[in-house]
Amino acid sequence: MLAAAAYAQDPLTPLDDLLRFARDAGLAHVQLAWEQVARSVLTSGGGLSHLHHPGLDALRERLGEAGLEPLGLDAAAFDALDDQTFERQTDDLYGQMRIAARLGAPHVTLTAGPRDPANFAHLVDALKRLTVLAERVGLGISIRNLCDSSVEQLDDLHRLFHQVGVRSLTLDLDMAAFQAAVVNPYDAAISFPGRIARVRVCDVNLSVTLAALQRDGFTGPVLVALDDGPAWAQDVARTVDRM
Repeated sequence: MLAAAAYAQDPLTPLDDLLRFARDAGLAHVQLAWEQVARSVLTSGGGLSHLHHPGLDALRERLGEAGLEPLGLDAAAFDALDDQTFERQTDDLYGQMRIAARLGAPHVTLTAGPRDPANFAHLVDALKRLTVLAERVGLGISIRNLCDSSVEQLDDLHRLFHQVGVRSLTLDLDMAAFQAAVVNPYDAAISFPGRIARVRVCDVNLSVTLAALQRDGFTGPVLVALDDGPAWAQDVARTVDRM
C-alpha cells in the first residue's frame, strides 16, 4: 500500500520542524536525515560512536510519542574523490546504516558527490560494499538522483546499476531533481522497472508518474518535502489514498 511521508530537502532542518510539518500535514511517516539524527542524539551527551547511545532510545521514543514512524534515513553525502576519503566515508556510511536499523528505519538512501568521473568510480566501489552490508543489517538501500551529481542523468544511473551489479540497489527517484536536470520524471519512472523504492514528488505529472510506477508494482513510500508546505502534502496524501 502506498504511503506518504515527510522529509526535509535541507538535511540541516531541525528535527522539530520536520515532526511539526508531518503532524500539520496529517502524515504518519517521516524520512529522517543523518544530520537530524546526529544533532538530536548528541544533545543527550557523548559522541555518537556506538549503537547503544541513550539518545537513540530517546529519539525512538520521541517519534513514537509523536505518532510518527521512520521509513528511512537519508545518509550523509558520498562525495569522495580520492582513495583516503573513499575509505573513511564508506566506513561512516556503514555506521549510519547500522544506526538506521537501530532506530527502526528500514531503508537508507545515499546521494552522490559532484559530477566527476572519480566520484562515480568511488561510488560504484562503495555501493558494492554497502549493498552487502545493508543486507547484513536488514536494510533496503537506494541511490538518489540529484542535479549536478555524478548520477544526474538516466544514463548515469543505468551505468551505475550495471557496474554495481546487484538487484538490491534501488532508486530513490527525486522528481524535482530530474526536472532540474532536464529529465522528464515520467521517463525516469518507466526506465527502471522493479528498481524504484521511493519517490520524492513535485507538482509536475504527479498522478501520471505515480500511476506508471504503480503499474510496475511500486508500493512507496511517496516523500513530500517540508518546503512545499502542509497543504501540498495533504493533496499528495489524498492522491496516494485514491491509488
